[in-house]
Amino acid sequence: MERKNKKVILVNSAVYLPGEGGYKRTVYLFDMMHKLGYDPILLTSDFNHYNKQTRNINEFKKVYPDYAESIEFIHVPAYKKNISLKRILSEKVWTKAIKDWFVKHKNEVDAVMLSMPDMNTILAIENICRKNNIEIIIDVRDLRPEAFRVLVKNDTLYKILLYPMKCKANRAYSCADKLFAVSKEYLLRGSSVNKRAKVRKTVYIGAALDRFDGGVEKHLDSIDKMDNDIWVTYVGTLGVSYDLMTLIDSARLLKQLGYSNIKIVILGQGPDAEALKQYASSIGADNVEFIGFVNYEKVAAYLKKSDMTVNAIKKRGSQSIINKVADYFAAGVPMLNGCTCKEQQQMVEDYEIGLNYEAENPMSLTEAIIKLRDNPNICKTYGLNARKLAEQQFNREHSYMEIINSIYD
Repeated sequence: MERKNKKVILVNSAVYLPGEGGYKRTVYLFDMMHKLGYDPILLTSDFNHYNKQTRNINEFKKVYPDYAESIEFIHVPAYKKNISLKRILSEKVWTKAIKDWFVKHKNEVDAVMLSMPDMNTILAIENICRKNNIEIIIDVRDLRPEAFRVLVKNDTLYKILLYPMKCKANRAYSCADKLFAVSKEYLLRGSSVNKRAKVRKTVYIGAALDRFDGGVEKHLDSIDKMDNDIWVTYVGTLGVSYDLMTLIDSARLLKQLGYSNIKIVILGQGPDAEALKQYASSIGADNVEFIGFVNYEKVAAYLKKSDMTVNAIKKRGSQSIINKVADYFAAGVPMLNGCTCKEQQQMVEDYEIGLNYEAENPMSLTEAIIKLRDNPNICKTYGLNARKLAEQQFNREHSYMEIINSIYD
């Protein structure tokens, strides 16, 4: 079979589409494939998981006609909260619809790419794929059940309650004929229970550097910042896995220590947004600024305007090399890392791109901020190293070719 004629289906219910602000891995790969002359199909949901709104499909196709034939939308029930019965129902509808789609189109597909943690969908179509010689490609972007350690803190209870999920996840990982992951740690988790994958590769999520730099050029001058201010910036979800209370507590400590010009800047949205704002107000942390959701290009400008970034992950979080760090690196400023993943901590030290601090310890973060503030020459070196790392290992335009070449091999 000629590579160009290989029919590949990308399956992902939670994506940012054009016009929705973000630009995540699945759609970036999808666009790259089309630019290279391939003809993939994207199956996604008519519900935007990130802003919790049902999409207007007719309007989308009218505004973006180039996607009209290559994206197919699956109707699912809406939900308001990420952890809820309504979301469970929505995911069940999604899984059944994808299975039905593959039953109908099984003779038209050569390969399907799905991501973990969508293990229910992977398992639902496994037999169809095996019987029809459809290659299963899995991209590990989050771990199951490890992601729930942040919610179930007792180790014994965690093992008992989540054992069924662990068994299901193991079966899903083992389905992959080709296995990719966003970090070495995630690849090791999938590979540990997979005996069949003939391709196993770590490809970091990365950043769209051309789009990032374009955003900086377009928006940098429009972002107001006092000359004497120092910005410590977080970008991402305002949710349970992220150590945002520590940022707010650190802001209070900085204020008490007399560093009134150091501001904690938080960009993003999420279920904990209002609670975090109320907490900051209640402790007098008026040096925390909640910007809310802004589009990717403007995020790039905010990061470039910042003096340091912060990767704020709770101690028991399962995150590894996550999406936002590539954009942090691209900004060319030092990163403060609270993620306990050894791979991420080692990267900070080996490439000299910032400082590690102890998660959930406001004083540890505060001391790291002050250390960088007091050493501008070190900050400059860390920033240059971070940008170099972004260009060498986190540039999607180059790194994602490893995925595409392997898919169409």
